[in-house]
Amino acid sequence: MKKPPMPDRLRVIGELELPDHPHLPVDVRCYFWGEYTPYEHTNGEKWNFSETNQLISNLKKKKDREGQYDWRYKIEAINQVARNFAQFWKWAELRRKHRVCLIPIPPSKSRRDPNYDPRMLQVLERIAQNAGLALDIRDCLSFSGRFAASHESDHRPTPDELYDNLSFDKNVGDPAHQPGLIFLFDDMLTTGAHYVAASRKLEEYFPGVEVAGQFVARRILPDPFADFVDLDNSDN
Repeated sequence: MKKPPMPDRLRVIGELELPDHPHLPVDVRCYFWGEYTPYEHTNGEKWNFSETNQLISNLKKKKDREGQYDWRYKIEAINQVARNFAQFWKWAELRRKHRVCLIPIPPSKSRRDPNYDPRMLQVLERIAQNAGLALDIRDCLSFSGRFAASHESDHRPTPDELYDNLSFDKNVGDPAHQPGLIFLFDDMLTTGAHYVAASRKLEEYFPGVEVAGQFVARRILPDPFADFVDLDNSDN
């Protein structure tokens, strides 16, 4: 059976999608490309379940795989995401009219950790290369490393916990140079806690600047009642 392909455009988080991401405010402005199904809901297919699952699996390959035979799949995933996001937006217009600034949500590990993975920064740099523009990219946010990656832990930190462990680098963030619009990038939208924490931190240094989330994929969960027969319509 052929895997569902990646969409040819971004979609917006609306009323139908919001319940899947409980920390997002109702007036959030977020865009996503694919829909990722957690492995426990794929009947054992895991990364083979969909093109999105394959892409996210490759994108999230850990740094300890660098130099191994499968590391090329991570590089290919970074390039694939960058090529498509370079086409999804009119970057020249966003830069000229809206002074857009691109900021990656950082990985959970400290920058001092040898396994720190700057994959989203690499995606943004390649978006600029593909767009042929010198985009305003600011890698100014860092987590302390206190919390493990959400997909590797049973504990899902709250937006407040994440905010308390998030720092802003003024030297890179350049708060004296206020952008007109911020695109906040991450690979996966799950509960929305990381996005909320990062947006809150950016508001301190860029007050009043609109933030729009940009996600490679959002997590979806299957309908728990999908396999049940509608008893009201049964013959019994």
